[in-house]
Formats: sequence, structure tokens, C-alpha cells
Amino acid sequence: MVKNTFGGNKHKCQARKFTNTKSSNKLRIAEEIGEIYCIVTHMLGNSMFYAHGIDNCKKLGFIRGKFSGRGKRDNIVEIGKWVLLGEREWDNKKEKSNEIMKCDLLEVYNDLDKERLKDTVPEKWEILMLQDDGKSAKDFNKNEELFEFSTQKEEECQKILDELADNKSKVIELKTNNENANDWINIDDI
Repeated sequence: MVKNTFGGNKHKCQARKFTNTKSSNKLRIAEEIGEIYCIVTHMLGNSMFYAHGIDNCKKLGFIRGKFSGRGKRDNIVEIGKWVLLGEREWDNKKEKSNEIMKCDLLEVYNDLDKERLKDTVPEKWEILMLQDDGKSAKDFNKNEELFEFSTQKEEECQKILDELADNKSKVIELKTNNENANDWINIDDI
């Protein structure tokens, strides 16, 4: 048994005996007919989520017990994550083709795994990249630039700076009545 020498709340649950290290850094790819790559589009309660598949169909995914509890640490399912889903053949009714396909979660991919998948597996990744949360976040930032938040003091300072920029410097010409004003002065004469 691991001895809790440092103490603290929930320190013992992070002990070495609970870590499940991956035996290898092997990338999990679709091996059978019912497995499909998807992107999570909407989180539901009760360990379920909606996903958009690479076949352009909407799927209802179920988070299995392997990915919840202690196994959740490295396998967090959230909107925009790429996942591998396995079709529930025993739960899907063949008569209703309009119904959303029910699938089990098999793998959650991180950003490095996404790049490795794109390089190794020949699929239509554009479908998932269009649904990707990163793309919509860039569009959101473009729309966010339309609004500018500032305080009243900052607005007053900006108004003063704009007025100073608008007032162009005026050239002041000095005219003298002296006839020799336009003559050059030679330093040697002095």
C-alpha cells in the first residue's frame, strides 16, 4: 500500500498504484467496419454526446466506464475533440434509417494524434476540420474585433489625441519691415 507521507486532500488518489500508463505510444486507428472517426459537437448529460462523423452523419456517443472515473484524466471528452466511435449494432434498429446512429466511445485523440492521423490514414479529414472548434474560434475572434471595451477616462484621452492629430501645425511666418531682412549674413563679416 502506498504511504500517504505528504497528506492533503485527494493526494493518495494520485498515487502510482492508480496510474494506467499506456504500454506503447501506438496510435489507435479504425480496424473494423463499424468504427468511425468523429468530432464531438455537443455534450449531453448522463455520459452522452453528439458527434459529427467523417461519413457526414450525426452520431450519439456513449462514454463507457473506461473513460470515466479514474480513466477520465487523460481522456476528457469535450466539444471539438476528435474521437473514434464504434457502432452499436445490437442497439441500432435497421428499420429506422432516419434515426441517429448510437455508438460507443473507443478512443479520444489529442492534438498530436490528430496530426498523426492526418498523415497516416487516408480519409476525408476536411469534413472534421470544418466542424473543428478551432476554426469557429478564429471566426469568433474576427467578430470580436467589432467591439471595443474601454473606460470613460480612456475615451476622453483618445478624444484629446484625435483632436491634436486633426489640428495640423500651422506655419508662422515672421515679416520684418527691414529691407535687408532677405540678405544673407556672412559669418566672415562678423
